[in-house]
Amino acid sequence: MKIVFLGSNDSSVEFLRELIKNEQVTAVVTRPDKPSGRGLEMHSSPVKIFSQKNNIPVLDLEQYKALPEKPGLAIAVAYGKILKKETFSFPVNGTINIHFSLLPKYRGASPMQWAIINGENTTGVTSFFIDEGLDTGNIILQKEVNIEEIDDFPALEKKMNNAGIAIMNESIELIKKSAVKYSKQSGTVTNAPPLKKSDGIIHWQEKTAVEVFNLIKGTRPWPGAHTALEEKEIFNLKIIDACPFKETEEIKNNTGSLSGEITALIKGRGFVVKCKESLLEIKNVQRENRKPMAAWDFWQGARMKIGDRFK
Repeated sequence: MKIVFLGSNDSSVEFLRELIKNEQVTAVVTRPDKPSGRGLEMHSSPVKIFSQKNNIPVLDLEQYKALPEKPGLAIAVAYGKILKKETFSFPVNGTINIHFSLLPKYRGASPMQWAIINGENTTGVTSFFIDEGLDTGNIILQKEVNIEEIDDFPALEKKMNNAGIAIMNESIELIKKSAVKYSKQSGTVTNAPPLKKSDGIIHWQEKTAVEVFNLIKGTRPWPGAHTALEEKEIFNLKIIDACPFKETEEIKNNTGSLSGEITALIKGRGFVVKCKESLLEIKNVQRENRKPMAAWDFWQGARMKIGDRFK
C-alpha cells in the first residue's frame, strides 16, 4: 500500500524513520521553509531535511492533491496544520493521525505539556481517522503511557514516540486487512492549546509547590517557567530545576510568609520559595540572555536576601 506521510518536527522524523523500514512511502508533505534566526535565513523542517537525505519526494499541499494516483493511506504526525476535507479524504483509505493523548482528553497542539502541567499520572497515544473537527475523528487504537514524577516534556515525548510508533504500525496492518473496528470518541473533552510564553508565568500565590514543579517540567524547554523579583532589576528569571521542599526543624514552612517570598537559603544548593501552602527548593535558574546556572551561584551574584519576593 502506497503511503504519504505528513509531518514537520523532530518527533515526526522518528515516525517517518520507522515507517520507511517496512512501508512504501511515496511522498512526504511538510510545512514550507520559513525564515528564522538573527539573519532570518530560510530553514527547512526536520522532516524535509530527513526526506531529502533519503530520496523521498517532498510536496506541498497543492502538489499532493494534484497527484495523478491517490495513495492508499496518509499518516499525519505533528504536521502542524488543520487539514481540509479535500486533503484528508484524498487517500483511498483516508488519513490517520497519531495524537499524543487519550482522546477526547487533551485535544489540540500541546497535549503532553498540558498533561504534565495538570499533574496527570497517566496519558497515552491515540490513532484516529481525521475528520473536519479538531482531533474529533473515530478512534482506531489507544495505548496508555505512565507519567513518572521525574518526567519533563522531553522525557515524556520519548516514551510517547515509542508508544505512538507501535500504534502506527498496528493501525496500518489493521487497515491493510480491512480489520479496523473503530469507535466514536466518548468521555470528558479537554483541550490542549498551543503553549504561549505567558503560560510559563509562575503564580506563586495560586499554586502549590507540586503545581509549580509540574509547570517547570511541562514548559521545559519552552516557554519555561519564569518569574521576576519585586523591586529588583531582574526580569524573566527562568526556573530551570526545582523540587517540592520537605521542611526541617531548621527551615519551617512559615505561615506568615507571603507567596513568592524567599524563606531560606540552603548553602551550596539553592534557596527556598514560599508557594501556596508549601515550599519549593530552587536548584537551577537562568536570567534573560544568560546561560543556566546553579541557584546558589545566582543567589550570591544577585545579592539576594531572605525575605526578597518573586512576583
